Amino acid sequence: MSGITDVVGIGLAGGQGVRARPLTLKAPGYLRSKAAMAFLGRRLIRWAIQILRHEGIKQYYLIAHGKENRYQIKVLIGYGEEAGVDVVYSPVKYDALSMGSADSTLRMLEYWDLGGTALVFPTDSLIDFDLEPMVRTHLETGAMVTIAAMTRAPAEVAEKYGVMLTDPAGRVFSFVEKPTLAEIRDHFGIHDELEFERLPLLTNAGFYLIDAAAIRGVADEPQVAALRRKRLDFGKDLLPWLVGHDYTVHAHPVRRIGDLGNVRDYLDTMVDVLHGEFQSVCRLMGPPFDPERSVWIAPESLSMQDAETGRSLAEKIAEGLVTIGPAVRIGRYCEIGPGVVITESNLDDDVEVRGGASISRSQVRDGAIIGHGATIRNAVIGSMSEIRSEVAAPTILDDYVGLGDEVIVYPGVHLEGEISVYPRLKIPTGIKVPAGSEITGPADVLRYL
Repeated sequence: MSGITDVVGIGLAGGQGVRARPLTLKAPGYLRSKAAMAFLGRRLIRWAIQILRHEGIKQYYLIAHGKENRYQIKVLIGYGEEAGVDVVYSPVKYDALSMGSADSTLRMLEYWDLGGTALVFPTDSLIDFDLEPMVRTHLETGAMVTIAAMTRAPAEVAEKYGVMLTDPAGRVFSFVEKPTLAEIRDHFGIHDELEFERLPLLTNAGFYLIDAAAIRGVADEPQVAALRRKRLDFGKDLLPWLVGHDYTVHAHPVRRIGDLGNVRDYLDTMVDVLHGEFQSVCRLMGPPFDPERSVWIAPESLSMQDAETGRSLAEKIAEGLVTIGPAVRIGRYCEIGPGVVITESNLDDDVEVRGGASISRSQVRDGAIIGHGATIRNAVIGSMSEIRSEVAAPTILDDYVGLGDEVIVYPGVHLEGEISVYPRLKIPTGIKVPAGSEITGPADVLRYL
C-alpha cells in the first residue's frame, strides 16, 4: 500500500473569484486570486499548503490561470521553499485551453505524467480531516475517485448544496443537485420531523483523492472528450459521468469543511475556527493568549497604548476597560481604545479601533480604522478602509456587509443586509443603500443619495 508521502496535491487556483467580490478585488477591475485572500492573518493558499503539509503531502501542482492569478500566488509561495514543499505551476500555454476544473486537472496529469494517488483541492476552502484514513479507504476500495464529504442536516443543505447518495459501503450511486426540503423528504420517505432533522446528508466538499492513471484512462472516452470541448468540471460533469458509467466513486466523511467563497460563508467559517472547530487550522495558530475564551493577541498589540488613555491593551484588559472575546484573534500593532468590545472577530495587523466601538462576527483587514462608537456586525472590512464614526453620529455596518480595500465610510452611515462596496469608494453621510446592493463605482453612490 502506498504511503501518504506518495500522494501529491493538485491545487485548483484558476478561478475568477466573482462570487467572493469584493473580497477578491484589489482595486476596481483588478482581481485578487481567491488563493490570495486573507484569512486569520495568512493567505488561503498558505493555509491550504500548511494544512496538507501537516498531513504529509510534499509535492504540489498548482493550476493557475492568467497573469495576475499566477503572479499573486507565486509571490506568496514561490516554489514552496519556505513551506518545505515542492511547488510547480500549470504551463501558461494551457490557460486558453482550460474548459473547467476536471479538464485542467487532466491536462496537468498528462503534462507531468502523473500516475499515482493525487489529492485535488480547492484554494478557497479549508478542510479539517485526517488524510491517512481517507487514503487507506481510497486504496482498499479501488475507487477511481474518493470524495471528501461533509455531513450536513437537511435545513442546511436545502437549495444550497448538492447531495451524494451512497450505498452502505460508501459507494456513490447518484448525485442530487441542490434539492429542496420537500424533495429531500420525498426521496427518503421520512415524515417524522425530529427524525428528518437528524437525517445525515453527504455533500461534496470539493476535495478529491484520485487514481491518476485510471482517470487519465477515461480522458479519451468519446463522451468525456465531447464534454471537454464544452466544459468538464468535477462536481457538475466528470463525477456524475463516472457514476453513471459504473466507475467506482466513493464518499469519505471528513470532520469539517469551510467554504470561503462569499461574505456569509467566509465569516461563518472564521467564527467556527476561532471557536476551535477546525483542528487543522487551530494547531497552526500557535498558543492563545486566553485559552478559556479562545483569544489570540499578538504581544505587539498587548503593549500598544491608545491615544485616548495612554494605557496599553494589556492594562485595559486587566482593568476591565475593554472586552476581548470570546473567539477573537488580534494581529500585530493594533491600537484598541477604551470601552471597545470585540467578540468572535479577527483583526489583522495595524488596525486601529477607537473608543466605544463594537465589533462582532467580523473580519477587519490590515491598516483599517474603526471610528468612535461604530458598530460592526457580520461584516468584512477591507485593508486600509476607514469607518468614520462619531458618538453623535455612529456608523453601523450589519448583516453581511463586505467592504473592499481603501473604502471610506462617513459618520452616521447605516449599511445593512448583504451590501458589497468595491475598493476605494467613499460612502457619504445621508446615503440610503437597499439591502443586497452592489456598489461598484461613483455612479452607484450617487444613485442612493
